[in-house]
Amino acid sequence: MKGNNIITSILLFICFALYVALELKVPCKDGEKECGENTKRLEAQNDSLKRSTLALDEKYHTFQEKADSLQEKLSSTKQIIVQLKNKQHEKVNTIDALNNDELFGFFSKFNTESTGTK
Repeated sequence: MKGNNIITSILLFICFALYVALELKVPCKDGEKECGENTKRLEAQNDSLKRSTLALDEKYHTFQEKADSLQEKLSSTKQIIVQLKNKQHEKVNTIDALNNDELFGFFSKFNTESTGTK
């Protein structure tokens, strides 16, 4: 029984190997000249694609650097906006804490305190 399983496994492996060999055979055995020309043409296309890929990689890196730079500027701009909002709220809170006389003096630019005249 075990011998049959081993033989069956070996036969299946051999059949699979033959199938793969037939599917992956070189397409140009009869016309070696055509096969060589196809190979040269494909190599030229491959080289062209490699050059294009390198150019696109350079552009990608350039755009990535620009995106990083813009991200840094955006971050600093957001910090400035937060600081400005905080200053605005501080001023509003300061004005909100003033009493009526102080509000009148603030908005009219009129000083209600005495100058120390005798």
